Amino acid sequence: MRNEKFSVKIMKIKYLIISIALLSFSKVSSQSCGFGCLGLSGIYGGYSIQQYQADGLNGHLNYLANPPWSSSSLRNDSFNFNEGKGFKVGINLVRAQYSKFFVTVKGYYQFLSEEQSQKSPDGFGFNYIYDAKFEMDNWGIGFDIGIPLIGFIDWKILDGELKFFSPKLTIKNYNDNPLSNSIFSENIFTSDKVKMAYSVGSGFIFNIIQDYISIEATGMYSFIEIDDLTDDLDGSAIPNKGADSKLISQGGLQGFVQLNVGIPL
Repeated sequence: MRNEKFSVKIMKIKYLIISIALLSFSKVSSQSCGFGCLGLSGIYGGYSIQQYQADGLNGHLNYLANPPWSSSSLRNDSFNFNEGKGFKVGINLVRAQYSKFFVTVKGYYQFLSEEQSQKSPDGFGFNYIYDAKFEMDNWGIGFDIGIPLIGFIDWKILDGELKFFSPKLTIKNYNDNPLSNSIFSENIFTSDKVKMAYSVGSGFIFNIIQDYISIEATGMYSFIEIDDLTDDLDGSAIPNKGADSKLISQGGLQGFVQLNVGIPL
């Protein structure tokens, strides 16, 4: 039932995007348009970084790798997940350029991941290894409004995004002894429903070839919360049900640099 309600919300959001795009087009038909004004107006791709506070995730992983009863001499650096990195690709549905300001409606898909591991000696010259990979791939919609600043530089006064993601955590426990070369355990934790988050920020556009090629640099703050993730096989959760801390208690700074390729129509 929850998934059905969420699907209805997604459909409403999609209809809203289409309505905004059509409204923007109708209003700019007599205006000059950067990156075109007939539907698809450009594609973009770039590199992004997303920070977050993962107390619940780090606490659980450190407990697995270094339980309280283990010898302190075997302890190593703690897990400290706090920043995902990856690529972002998308389309500028509409970039309407007026005489004194511009408006953009866009959609994108973002790949974010962070991977860390811990080693502890096994007493035979090799190591027990805990390897963890946290993924936050997401798709989203966004808009920005800005003004020409100086020369070839535009200022995005406000840039906002609404994003939907399905987080995933993979934990492997194995020994690096080449004779054994075996994985003791591998667990995959996911969410039972799509998570929602949003970001707000500002940035600059550097027009290399007006209407055709530009570079954007954007800084934002993301609001993210994830209570827990569940093992696909046995239903166990990280962190445990009833734990004081959430897997991700809050988001953080987000930054990305992207190359826009315009298709004026």
